[in-house]
Amino acid sequence: MKKRTQFSTFTPMGHVFDFQEAGQYAQWLEMDRHSDAAERQSQLMIKLINPAYGDRLLDIGCGTGVTLAGMDRMKPGLDLTGLDASTYMLDIAGKKLRNRAELFKGNAEALPFEDNAFNFAVLNLTLEFVESPEKAIAEAARVAKDRLYIGFFNRLSLGAVPSLGKGLHGNTVYSKAHFLSTWEVRQLIRGLLGKVPISSRTITYHPPAGGRLIGRLFRRLPYGAYTGMSISLVPRFTTRPLSLFAEKTLSQNMSIGEQFFKPDPQ
Repeated sequence: MKKRTQFSTFTPMGHVFDFQEAGQYAQWLEMDRHSDAAERQSQLMIKLINPAYGDRLLDIGCGTGVTLAGMDRMKPGLDLTGLDASTYMLDIAGKKLRNRAELFKGNAEALPFEDNAFNFAVLNLTLEFVESPEKAIAEAARVAKDRLYIGFFNRLSLGAVPSLGKGLHGNTVYSKAHFLSTWEVRQLIRGLLGKVPISSRTITYHPPAGGRLIGRLFRRLPYGAYTGMSISLVPRFTTRPLSLFAEKTLSQNMSIGEQFFKPDPQ
């Protein structure tokens, strides 16, 4: 059962992208190898959450809107919403998405949405920059009713993420990131949501030696550079006491019966 969290008037935030960082990040994503990586991340997300036409999806920490744009292109007909703490990121996302998504400025750790407002909530490359990953996951689970998707750069990947954190791939923004391992994210989920079903896959941006078979095996191991997790959530329902419902139904049935079997007045 998901625990309701009241909207907070003040919650500490992690790193918020300024004007220069937002522009740098947008340019970095436009490079072929990085746009290809973002495409693969969106493909993995669709595979793991399997959204249907008309489903509502919230991208928390939507940044420049690259994930929302990918979802709109690969799975048309979704009702898309994005939220980010950076005005500059939202400006770029707005130009990219136009009217294909509704965008909000806000904090991942205190979402301005009601419980179960969306079918899916997405935290894609967001936990790296928040003050409290635990609060961000709890809030995402609160506003989603079907599935939660978490995509993150795996701290225990074989070389790719440590070098990214040092700015060796042309993006110094990730030097401000706090990377988590697959085990750490699973531990956070279990601590917050209990033994909910979790499906996960990893992406290796440089194919491991050994051919296609080894590559498939590697995607199921917790050492890929990018990990995608799909968490099935337990929805909350408002119910009436069964006895009252049965009593009312019985009363209605008796009234109908009396109309059909009303005694002859003679």
